[in-house]
Amino acid sequence: MSIVIFGAGGLGREVLATLQLTGHNVIAFVVEPGYAAQPIRGVPVLDNIEPWLAREDVSFVIAVGDCKARARIASKLHTQHFPTLMHPAVAKGHHVEIGKGAIFLGPASMTTDVQIGEHALINPGCVISHDCKIGAFVNLGPGVSLAGGVTVEEGADLGVGVVVAPRCTIGAGAIVGAGAVVIRDVDPGATVVGVPARPIVRRAASAAAS
Repeated sequence: MSIVIFGAGGLGREVLATLQLTGHNVIAFVVEPGYAAQPIRGVPVLDNIEPWLAREDVSFVIAVGDCKARARIASKLHTQHFPTLMHPAVAKGHHVEIGKGAIFLGPASMTTDVQIGEHALINPGCVISHDCKIGAFVNLGPGVSLAGGVTVEEGADLGVGVVVAPRCTIGAGAIVGAGAVVIRDVDPGATVVGVPARPIVRRAASAAAS
């Protein structure tokens, strides 16, 4: 099975390295129309996806870091095959369920009774403890640590080094800033930062309240 990578930025290069490390045949990068570029490590960068869509011997990996953009692309390509990409250094425990198109880059660990949603992005150094549930299109930045029973809902984005305490829920579409320590639930769509993590208060809203 040949692989086409959608996206040719930094994440695309990371995905290419992992695919090559695991013995896959990467035949092209595909980008948005008008953004064709020079080959990356010998792999052509093309701005037309159409020739690949009808080929039954081609699978796609979506190497786009933005959660919403990744979901949009997956919706457009919903009839295509998306393999799970797992770096050889990932430690995977028992009773772990992984959705199609999920990407694991570099060393990471999952213990037991873990669920990973479709097209989730798990960066190097992540620790996912027992009974965690990771939704579709979630980003876990490098070094994220999730204690037992954590739920990260669809499209949430956790920055580098985020720590989440046991049984907390990160709501859909929420953003957790780098280095934050989450000790209570985060509302859907909220942006939280700091230790402990707190919602960002916009200056205009703060002035109006005073």
